[in-house]
Amino acid sequence: MALVISSESTHQRSHKMSNSKLNLTALAIRKPVTTLMLCLTMLMMGMAATQLLPLEKWPGIDIPEMMISAPYQASTPAEVERLVTKPLEEALATMGGIQRLSSTSTEHGAEIGIEVEWESSLTGKAIEAREKIDAIRHLLPEDLQRVFVYQFSTADMPILTLRISSERELQNSFQLLNNYLKKPLERMQGVSKVELYGVDQRQISIRLLSDRVASHNVDILELTQLLQSHNFTINAGSLKSATNSIRISPKGEFTELNDIRELMVKDNVYLGDVAEVLFEQPERVDGRHLDRSYAIGVNIFKESSANLVDVAGRVVIAVDEISQSPQFSGINIFMMEDQAKGVTDSLADLLMAGAIGAALSFIVLFLFLRNTTATVLVVASVPFSICITLAVMYFLGYSLNILSMMGLLLAVGMLVDNSVVITESIAAEHRNNPASTKQEKIKNILAGVDKVSLAVMTGTLTTMIVFLPNIIGEKVELTVFLEHVAIAICISLAASLLIAKTLLPLCLSRMPLESLTAKSSQNTAKKLADPATDKELNKKDSDTTQKGSARYKKSLAWILAHPRITGFCALLILASSAIPMGVITSDNNDNQDGTRLFMRYHVEGQFPVEHVEAMVNRMEDYLYKNKEEFYIESVYSYYSGERASSTLLLKESRNISMNDLKERIRKNLPVFAEAKPDFGWQSAKSGGVSVTLLGASTEKLMTLSDQIVPILSHVDGLTDVKSDVSQHQKEMVVVIDRFKANQLGLDSKQVAQIVGTALRGLELRSFRHDPNGEVKIRLLYDEKLKYSLNRLKKLPITEIDGQSISLESVAQFHIQPRLSAIYREERQTALTIGANMNEITMEQAQGRIEKAMETLNLPAGYTWKLGRGFNRQQQEQDIMLVNMLLALAMIYIVMAALFESLLLPAAIISSILYSIVGVFWFFLLTGSSMSVMGMIGILILMGIVVNNGIVLIDQINQMSPKIDELEEVIADICITRLRPVLMTVATTVLGMVPLALGSTQIGGDGPSYAPLAVAIIGGLTFSTVTSLYLVPWCYLMFSRLARNSSIGFNKANAFAKRIAKV
Repeated sequence: MALVISSESTHQRSHKMSNSKLNLTALAIRKPVTTLMLCLTMLMMGMAATQLLPLEKWPGIDIPEMMISAPYQASTPAEVERLVTKPLEEALATMGGIQRLSSTSTEHGAEIGIEVEWESSLTGKAIEAREKIDAIRHLLPEDLQRVFVYQFSTADMPILTLRISSERELQNSFQLLNNYLKKPLERMQGVSKVELYGVDQRQISIRLLSDRVASHNVDILELTQLLQSHNFTINAGSLKSATNSIRISPKGEFTELNDIRELMVKDNVYLGDVAEVLFEQPERVDGRHLDRSYAIGVNIFKESSANLVDVAGRVVIAVDEISQSPQFSGINIFMMEDQAKGVTDSLADLLMAGAIGAALSFIVLFLFLRNTTATVLVVASVPFSICITLAVMYFLGYSLNILSMMGLLLAVGMLVDNSVVITESIAAEHRNNPASTKQEKIKNILAGVDKVSLAVMTGTLTTMIVFLPNIIGEKVELTVFLEHVAIAICISLAASLLIAKTLLPLCLSRMPLESLTAKSSQNTAKKLADPATDKELNKKDSDTTQKGSARYKKSLAWILAHPRITGFCALLILASSAIPMGVITSDNNDNQDGTRLFMRYHVEGQFPVEHVEAMVNRMEDYLYKNKEEFYIESVYSYYSGERASSTLLLKESRNISMNDLKERIRKNLPVFAEAKPDFGWQSAKSGGVSVTLLGASTEKLMTLSDQIVPILSHVDGLTDVKSDVSQHQKEMVVVIDRFKANQLGLDSKQVAQIVGTALRGLELRSFRHDPNGEVKIRLLYDEKLKYSLNRLKKLPITEIDGQSISLESVAQFHIQPRLSAIYREERQTALTIGANMNEITMEQAQGRIEKAMETLNLPAGYTWKLGRGFNRQQQEQDIMLVNMLLALAMIYIVMAALFESLLLPAAIISSILYSIVGVFWFFLLTGSSMSVMGMIGILILMGIVVNNGIVLIDQINQMSPKIDELEEVIADICITRLRPVLMTVATTVLGMVPLALGSTQIGGDGPSYAPLAVAIIGGLTFSTVTSLYLVPWCYLMFSRLARNSSIGFNKANAFAKRIAKV
């Protein structure tokens, strides 16, 4: 009888606690005015918090990634890899805690990406990276000016992204946009900075005329050194006297263009004689289009503590006013991205779901309680709990973002559960002991709260505790973001418990308890407790609730009387989960943006920007010609000399799937000789998958990719299979004859520097006396040099004895193919083959790709691996599975500690197992795939489904029945728990229905809520049906097992003592 004794002592201890001075319910009833004022204060603070809480799209989370950028213009990817990338990689690889190291080498320089552990201090890692770079700075090229280290945080994202287009010429509009758009916006409160791109400030160009340089026998190296030594300001110290001190600052700055032109470069030869000095726009290296017009990009950032929606709203109003000004006549400003919209959409979804959930809960509770006042009191726990949550979040320094909104959205259906259980317990207490005086009524209220106090606290704790492994366990992106969801859920549940134990009993003490239930059902429990009256009840009473309760009691009695058959059926139900588990696939690709299509051109070669722009124009003409048929709102394009892409902004209302729309666009897609456009694959989250090849030689990897691309193209469900490296670019190799250069007093490096100056230019000290601010000065050659190989060959290198020496005198020229970029992963050369998925899941794509790749025999030293999308999905699912098992163990530990029993928690845990069975069957019936959002739904479900079982077992324990009376007591308690179980389940399920049926996404463009809601609805509905029967059955079986074990142990002990005496 150890089980019964331990349970009884637990109840006695909780009863003593309830009678202590710390009893919140008694205190609330004893101090009604204080309680009401405190609740009113919390309500007002919550309402104030709605205005004070910072509104953000994402909480301020440091992303554990760094980008090391080393700009090195007009070089080749192979040179950048050899001179810059590899030395930097070798140095940075010695840092601790690196999860992933990757790099890209292009003609513009090197970019190295570093991913570290989430637990790492990103600031500390950035400092360490800078120290590593400084340590090998002497190994890097001298003309590599700077190496930048960038950190990433969700707070660093632009809150608004604008595109500016016009029929007017915008490439020379920097001053207009800087003075009338950028600076006014930067002066606004809450705005930290504004970025302009696609338009540059004019520069001072010193364009050397090669024929004049040759005719005047000007030495290029000496001229370069001369220009670098001028245009200076030096702080020389100060001149002191007995009374004052005067600062001395020698200045040699250029104050106007004529100062530059009149610089003497040789006897009687001035810079203006051999060069043109003028203001001009920097050379265009890329461009953007919006609605077939040249476009300029604007990024607007907010201060870290500013309110996102408030700042964005004021900026939008300011931009509208600016666009109406005369200076912007004929200029269109288009809103490309608006973070505030995602936040307001989430807030609208929260309010709508909360309103619908509250309305449905009100209807359901009213149908059960049949009393408007009691129903309003129970439903009022929702707004009170949310207000308290917002106030607590404000004082703890949290922001209101899409993750905390997600937590509140999920909690809406659960906030009435504690109030329902306590209200029903008070009603049951009053039915059993009708009160005739106010003191007796208060006594009934305190007794009713006391009976379920331990149960509701345990239930709330188990719901909260399921998130603990995600908070304290292994950190990945999912668990870090889920932590912010958990905080909102936990605070709101704790608030609902507080309201249920204080304000609700206080309000109930001021109303007649007789009205808590329908009159026709007030004596139901007593009548059902007597088997002799069952037949009479069914004949005389036609009340639906009574009939349902009678049927439930009859079926439950049969279940308890036939334990073996019930056990066999329970195992059969559990085993049936193998059917949906074998059919359902896992897929995290549930957040494709249904309003955008991304198109990549795959430019095969390197061309003038104008040539690529012509291809973009042709594609845009095709898209706009079929604008209505393709459901296009706008088209935004980006292009440079070697790549191009277009973003198709689609109409939200369309009756065609994304895959069908892609096929419709592909049907008559323009054909280009230098490009092969398709729909871009960016990541698993945008519907793409990839395979990465690793090896020593990029050329060999490209050969292998030519073999692999056709194989993957034939994989069912994969489209747009392509390699990410172009093989069609060419480079001119200038081979310097060292012997000839030495004879002329030159070395190879000096010749290379002159060629670099001729083609990419040389940046000098800035010009500081322009009315519009600091202006760059750049030494260049005349523009014609870039478009003529003969002119380049005749480039003057030096001057000897009055004779000009040209480049062709000391160098040879060869044309050879080159790579557009060289990619590396984990210090190995890498090449990625990407594809889009067409109506298949990530799991299906992984299986088919692995099967196709198994047919290949790669050379020694060359390997392949699945892209990061696959790895991330597997990692997230593995961690979620581990966290769910840990949560299950923690739930068991908490219940075992509170019930002082090792067997009783197992009866409650059974409801979790059957809820998961229900999830998989519901996923199968609805045709859903298991995703991380679905797994989060299961995690939340684990904390919810145990609540009813906890209350049920706690009620049985309080009765302390004898083992031969246990079956009858279980049946009677289950009847009294039927209504609150159905009420709490109905309110939670109905709170999830708007999310399951709607298309609501996190932040408006993130993962859908539907898999999460479907998991909770399916699991909770199925587990409720099974728990009403199987939890009582498990309790009965475990109680009998404990009794038989105790008897067996006592017999064995007695037998052992008799043997010992012998």
